[in-house]
Amino acid sequence: MGYMTSPPALADIDGDGDFDGTLRRIKAGTGITMSLSNNILTINSSASGGGGVNFSDGAPSDGDGDNGDINIDYTNGDIYRKTGGAWSLLDTIPSIGRTRRFVATYNVSSWGAGKFGINSGKYYFHKASFPGCTTVAHAEAYLATTGFTVGTRFIFQNIDNLDSIAVYRVTDSTIHTNGDAGYDNGTVGTEHVGLVLTKESGDDFSADAKYAITTTIPLNFLFDSSGNATISADLSIKEFILTTAEGSTSNTNITTIDSWAITTYRSAKYEYHITDTGADPDEYQTGELMVIHDGTNSKHNSYGVIFTGTAALGTFSTDVSSGNCRLRFTAANTNAMAIKVARKAIKV
Repeated sequence: MGYMTSPPALADIDGDGDFDGTLRRIKAGTGITMSLSNNILTINSSASGGGGVNFSDGAPSDGDGDNGDINIDYTNGDIYRKTGGAWSLLDTIPSIGRTRRFVATYNVSSWGAGKFGINSGKYYFHKASFPGCTTVAHAEAYLATTGFTVGTRFIFQNIDNLDSIAVYRVTDSTIHTNGDAGYDNGTVGTEHVGLVLTKESGDDFSADAKYAITTTIPLNFLFDSSGNATISADLSIKEFILTTAEGSTSNTNITTIDSWAITTYRSAKYEYHITDTGADPDEYQTGELMVIHDGTNSKHNSYGVIFTGTAALGTFSTDVSSGNCRLRFTAANTNAMAIKVARKAIKV
């Protein structure tokens, strides 16, 4: 007969962080129970004394755990304590991940708590999907606090298939709630927020799959496969702004194409082009303008004008009205015309 022995387990006897003895005995105590089966020792936190720690995927069920226990919702960091047979939210684990991450299940048949889905062009998220939110107003506040606006990305990762990721971009900053135009309460009910998202890349959603959803700090740059960037918002650089505007006309009345606050900007330079789709063939015009104001009146200079037809398609003028300097266009005929401008303005 032979015997196999194993070395004793090392232990930190005096609690100074260093091993200085061996573990000789394991003893059950208050809040701790032990069981031995098939030579396997199991040590459990005992509910009889309270203080047990539980983990859950979402809010814990009142049927789980015992009074005095703590429960950690590992999907969002909520900490619950059980008293009187019911769990109540005690605290949260703060983190960057918690601030911008939540978990929801893709809806294919119902619109209950913890679900999200698409209906009539909007993505609806149940109020309780967002961390710590119990009302629609809380959900709106959460989105506002995290900087929800055009350019925010929603990154969806399938919890059961971590390689399955989809990226959506916010293309409308409106948070649709019950009572707003375009909110479909007849289908989704009243406890959701509706968001306008556009898919940029990644996989399609899987039916009834649970997703970890991360929202990003708003970024209005779009990158193509070659790394070229497109910005879908105004670009400000210190005292300078670059933006665009457009307008249209099919008459010879004066039309305002662009305007800017006279208390913010003193001068601007425009580059423009005009398309006359009523001509046969289409005619085009391009040119540049310099504009300045003194708070009461404006002056401008138009130069570099080129047109493809026999005459200019129209003329530009400027004025100051209601605190704004305006760029205005008067067409030379009643053909349908589209006017696009790029403005570079310098602050006062």
